[in-house]
Amino acid sequence: MRMKTLGGGLLLGAAAVLFAAGPAAAGTDVYVNTTDPFNGGAAGFAHNGDVFTVCDNRSDGLRASGHIGWQTPEMSYWIPLEDANGSGNPCARSDPEIPEGKRVTVQICLKDGAAGTPRYCATEHGTA
Repeated sequence: MRMKTLGGGLLLGAAAVLFAAGPAAAGTDVYVNTTDPFNGGAAGFAHNGDVFTVCDNRSDGLRASGHIGWQTPEMSYWIPLEDANGSGNPCARSDPEIPEGKRVTVQICLKDGAAGTPRYCATEHGTA
């Protein structure tokens, strides 16, 4: 009788570890729009493939300027990406190598030119 209880306990313990690891390892995508009334810019992160995109959505003379960031024990990362080719053209894309399970921060702003002051910024979080 004691062996059955021990065996059942080991089996339940192994199942608990497997199910606990599943959701923790799953990533979450992020999508965020600027806060201006027209959603002039957007940024997104797709955890499957670590794809970061920044899109200029309006012909308003402003450019979409985004960042993606995460931390490791060794350092912090804050990677910029801008869609400076106008709203009628493809979005800017980057494929940063982010360790699985890391929390990512995605920020999107609008700027007037490369040296413009960021405005209408918004931030969201996801998991790589």
